[in-house]
Amino acid sequence: MNILSWWRKLSGVKRCVLCHASAVSDGLCAGCEADLAGLRTDAANICPCCTNVSTGGTICGECQRKPPPFEKLWTSVYYEPPVSTMIHAFKHQADLSMLNPLSALMLDHAPPWLAGAEIDSVLAVPLSKDRRLFRGFNQSDELAEIVGRVYGWEILPHHTIFRRHHRPQSTLKRNERRKNVRNVFTVKNHGVKNRKILLIDDVTTTGATIEELARTLKNAGAAAVFCWALAHPRMKK
Repeated sequence: MNILSWWRKLSGVKRCVLCHASAVSDGLCAGCEADLAGLRTDAANICPCCTNVSTGGTICGECQRKPPPFEKLWTSVYYEPPVSTMIHAFKHQADLSMLNPLSALMLDHAPPWLAGAEIDSVLAVPLSKDRRLFRGFNQSDELAEIVGRVYGWEILPHHTIFRRHHRPQSTLKRNERRKNVRNVFTVKNHGVKNRKILLIDDVTTTGATIEELARTLKNAGAAAVFCWALAHPRMKK
């Protein structure tokens, strides 16, 4: 926990994490909460399998030609300021005061297909042991814990999946990312068999990581894999 997050908790002062005015709920004031609603994704104009632009919200041509190894993918907001700044503070500076407002952004704009998915278990996209030790926590674990608790789903522990350490995806070009995550996941908990699993992540860019993880889970016997990330970059038409 960084010094700002620690001070907020110790003082009991509930301030908006963005403008620092008095917060109404979830760490955001009413004004900032309204502004962030403008960054919500639009299900009517994105592909439900890759989140790229697709008129009418239909499955895009690329996903029809080569279906992903998961059933559906949803992201709640676009990865733009101030959301990107909030995620950076949460993820890289351990500012835990960002957890409530970020999780609220997810829950306030849930996947339109969620009610019919019949989810059994929630699983956070795992970090490698080295990266978890370096950061001190996995930001996706925190989001998955809240999502699972709100919906009443089983939350699979982080050691369900082993993730081999590799170069950070964010440091690589788009065409290098799939190769970088190839065979990095190993299922260590056979409790995934015949389960409908919802993967939770903070940000998805190319989708390479969740594709590899979904493929690994399916090979281990998972009945279905759905994916829900907090944010993704806005794709150009």
